[in-house]
Amino acid sequence: MIKAIKLNKIIIFGMIFLIIFGILYYKNFLFGNNIIKNRSTNQTDEILNAMRNYHAEITVTVSSNKTQNQYVIEQEVNQEQSKQEIKVGENIEGVKIELNQNNLKISNAKLNLEKVYENYQNLLNNSLFLNSFATDYQNKENTSNCSEENGEMILEVKLNKNQNTYINHKKLYVDTKTGKPTKMEIKDNTKKETICIIYNNIEFK
Repeated sequence: MIKAIKLNKIIIFGMIFLIIFGILYYKNFLFGNNIIKNRSTNQTDEILNAMRNYHAEITVTVSSNKTQNQYVIEQEVNQEQSKQEIKVGENIEGVKIELNQNNLKISNAKLNLEKVYENYQNLLNNSLFLNSFATDYQNKENTSNCSEENGEMILEVKLNKNQNTYINHKKLYVDTKTGKPTKMEIKDNTKKETICIIYNNIEFK
């Protein structure tokens, strides 16, 4: 009888232990996942915010049905303006493009060319700039997704209301160790790549 009582106590104690263990494991699993998720979300937000103030040298490949052109471009982006200069590019080397609020300025010192477009509407989505990508990604009207593969964070966004059919999908690859972009792919509404940007050098400010 005594042995039976002791056995029952051991069984009850074991069941209580398992229940407590199960609760603790569930809480750790639940909140642990939230920590991972929040960490990923926070890292994404930090990267997107950094894209609004940077200096970069990029190689841009533009593809069409029959041709493929490549350019080396220097970019400077801050809260006040976005500007870039084409360092290497057939027929357009030396061209500078500056976006300041709603004004677009195109100039070329070699050709003594300067043209300012006031109240410029962002029809082309200014997709070569990373701050444009950040705005698109955080726009709730678009469809965005974040994943991780081979040591890179992959940020994808589909522009649901963009009228330019050549710029419909954007995919940005970010090195998880440095937090810096390495490549961006821009695709049309059929998911065919139209623009590929390689970040040769980029510094956030």
